[in-house]
Amino acid sequence: MFLMLAVLSMHGCGGAIRPSFDSPEPAARNAAIVLAAGEPSGDKALPDLVRMLESDDPATRLLAIVTLERKAGTRLGYNYEAPPSRRAPAVMAWREWLEDNHPEPTAP
Repeated sequence: MFLMLAVLSMHGCGGAIRPSFDSPEPAARNAAIVLAAGEPSGDKALPDLVRMLESDDPATRLLAIVTLERKAGTRLGYNYEAPPSRRAPAVMAWREWLEDNHPEPTAP
C-alpha cells in the first residue's frame, strides 16, 4: 500500500520523472526503488537498494528498506529514522547479507 502511495505522489506537478538510482533528484531515485519493488525477481537492484539506505533523504531510505524487507524478509535492524551513526551497523549488515546471498558474478 505504501509503495502505491509513493507511485501516485510521483505523478504530480512537473515534468516526467526518469527513474534512476544514480540521479541527484530524490524523486528519480524513489521512482527507481518503486520500480524495483514491483519486479518479481528484482535481484539486480539489490545493490542499489542497499546503497539507498545511506541516502540523505528519509523517504528514499524508507522506500529502500521497505523494498528490501519485502524481498529478503528482514530489516536487519535498520531504522530509516535513526541518525547515520546508528544506521551504519545495519547498513554494514545489509552489505554482508548482499555479499553472502547475492555475490557478484565473477568474470570468465
